[in-house]
Amino acid sequence: MATITPHDVTLDNGLRLVVCPDTTTPVANVTVMYRVGSHDEHRGKTGLAHLFEHLMFDNAAPDQDKMYDLYCTKAGGSNNAYTTFDYTCYHIDLPAHQLELGVWLESERMREFRITDHALQTQRSVVIEEINQNVFNQPYGIWRKAQQELCYDPTSSYSWDVYGSADDVAGVTMNDAHSFFETFYAPSNAVLCISGNVSIERAVDLASKHFGTIPHRTPPQTRSQFASNQQFRGVHTSVGDNVPMAATYISVHLPGFLDNELLDAEVAATILGTGRSSVLYKSLVASLQLASSVGAFVDRRAHTSLLTMYAFAAHEDVTADQLADAIHSAIAGVSIQESHLLAARNRLRTSHAAELQKAHGVADSVAWTTLFWNNPSYVNTVLASYNDVSLDSVRSILQLCSAPAECARLDVIPKTDA
Repeated sequence: MATITPHDVTLDNGLRLVVCPDTTTPVANVTVMYRVGSHDEHRGKTGLAHLFEHLMFDNAAPDQDKMYDLYCTKAGGSNNAYTTFDYTCYHIDLPAHQLELGVWLESERMREFRITDHALQTQRSVVIEEINQNVFNQPYGIWRKAQQELCYDPTSSYSWDVYGSADDVAGVTMNDAHSFFETFYAPSNAVLCISGNVSIERAVDLASKHFGTIPHRTPPQTRSQFASNQQFRGVHTSVGDNVPMAATYISVHLPGFLDNELLDAEVAATILGTGRSSVLYKSLVASLQLASSVGAFVDRRAHTSLLTMYAFAAHEDVTADQLADAIHSAIAGVSIQESHLLAARNRLRTSHAAELQKAHGVADSVAWTTLFWNNPSYVNTVLASYNDVSLDSVRSILQLCSAPAECARLDVIPKTDA
């Protein structure tokens, strides 16, 4: 894969611009990543970061509602956004000759606060409905909300999920929204990445023209802090849900994504729960026939992450206790060899390399490494870094996963059994 050569410049207002030209593609991407997520919220005011992601689609053009999507669609483009615990990202893909439109649209989000009472009321309702649909009315959907509450002390802003509380979202005022914008949607709290079929000179000119005139605003001086004593281990709870069969989710605490150990965790999770050759599938599904579906993944956060293993019962007679015991036993009984390591590394490297073949994937990765590592070129080291993951480090993580005393276990069970 070709090396990405980022061009990095900081505008006078503090906005970090990174340009990643690629003349082999007919498209261009504009990505803006803000260093703000649900971790920057406070109890009683949760869900603001995700609500703001929705609100910003009403903040793109003066005195007009929903113009962002209209402009984008008419130009043959596509756009999206997402919110995490630690950052919020907006991106737009356009034909290369429409690049300036994308730069202008993203700059209008950042320029000033233009949210109307109508827009705030509408988006509060949209987000509340999203919470109801994806958390409370989705089978097993409640698990992630319950997991945060189980794994972290209530004093930690990692103890609620990115959606936050529907009641908190309903209570967001115009003053809350304006204050949030002025605090976090500042040029110096963001990275602008322009990738695809564009020259460095044109990208810098367009960024200076549209973003460079946005006034400097002081970024947050203090952010929510995280302490290791806010993590809970050896805990277990059950929640009743409208589900036909039991499921269990078992998580172990790991360092945040600023620590290289998280690559070890991604390899471990791949060995445990990705594909039919994984440890959990071969044991719980193929051999014991206790589970219909299993998996493992790493939930990445800046300061603390979770490796979560899960299993859904294959039939009504299987209990959450049986699933949990089988997960721990399968991990304790497996002997991880170099062949497992090689297969997992290759799967992860292939997936990451595929993302870097797209303008959007490049921009997202480069913006992230710039925002948190202050190094746009760090993206070029990730593929090679997977080769540094050792067998001993993966075995250490699996040892944690096999020990109930190191885990936080959440069961989702049919309400009739609660």
